[in-house]
Amino acid sequence: MVRTRLPADTVEQVRPVLPWRLVAGVFLHFILPAYVVALMVDLLLFAHDLPLPRMVLQALPFSGWFLLVYALIAIAGTVLAAGLDPLFRARRARREARDPAAPARRSERLLADAVQQGRGQFGQAGDEVLQALRSGRWAHADSRFQALSRDLAQVVRTATAALASADAERRATVKETALRGLRGIAAGLRELELEASRRDEGDAQTVARYVESRYGSDSAGSAN
Repeated sequence: MVRTRLPADTVEQVRPVLPWRLVAGVFLHFILPAYVVALMVDLLLFAHDLPLPRMVLQALPFSGWFLLVYALIAIAGTVLAAGLDPLFRARRARREARDPAAPARRSERLLADAVQQGRGQFGQAGDEVLQALRSGRWAHADSRFQALSRDLAQVVRTATAALASADAERRATVKETALRGLRGIAAGLRELELEASRRDEGDAQTVARYVESRYGSDSAGSAN
């Protein structure tokens, strides 16, 4: 089988978002709604009967305290998420190590996520290759298919990132590079499928010869 191995053949490299980044993003996303709600509560409780200029003066010190407290909570939550992430990953790794079916499930997930992430990114030809990969005969329990799904995830992840940062002149080149990678993965899948087909055919012939040697080749005709 001719297949180009990609560097750093690990599952960790295809993890989409680290937990601490997700937590930090959530805090940044909700800072404005949280501030508006907190400010309205403060004004209703402590400044509802004040004229508008006094309300504005009341809001100024509150805004400073809110930003300080919110920043401290956000930093604490992000640091906590970063500290707990290795523990959760180690626990998940131990759980998966005790589960022999975990690598196969991971391979299925990598395939599905890669196809979904790459769809619409590399043109019609890229979509056709991705669809062919998705509908292929994957034996995810086989370590060779698992390696192929990791390679596919790596191709899609790196190509998508390169496409997002490329200027208009470079996008066509990036798409062509991604398409070559996808076609290489498809060629590798075809090789594995052909090998599996030959193995299945050999198994069928072995069983047929066993039946003939035990019962005779004319057993079915004599039974009729």
